[in-house]
Amino acid sequence: MRSFHVRSKIVNGVAVLYLKGHLDAHQVARFEKEIVRMIKDRTFKILINGQDLNYITSAGMGIIMGYIDEVREKGGDIKLCSLNERVHETFDLVGFTKMYDFVASEQAAIEKFNRFPSQS
Repeated sequence: MRSFHVRSKIVNGVAVLYLKGHLDAHQVARFEKEIVRMIKDRTFKILINGQDLNYITSAGMGIIMGYIDEVREKGGDIKLCSLNERVHETFDLVGFTKMYDFVASEQAAIEKFNRFPSQS
């Protein structure tokens, strides 16, 4: 089984989730647990940093899709940043690049979140 790690921290009011390794159906519960924790903590600005993410399946993408409406209804958003080309192409193939905000770097994404706080 390939490894997957998720860690998080708050940066300027934004919950940044750092994903590392292969996010597949066997590991998706760990990812979902972090998203749910952020929402329970009333942190609705969520940034997924995929700099060290090598692979994602539809199960991982489904977690993002499953919580996006709830987060947006509460004035937040889920953005993604720093994805490698392969992972970005996976998101693009299923149309995520039209529904979600993909940003080149963590710093740029955090600035974008905080530029218009009410319109994350």
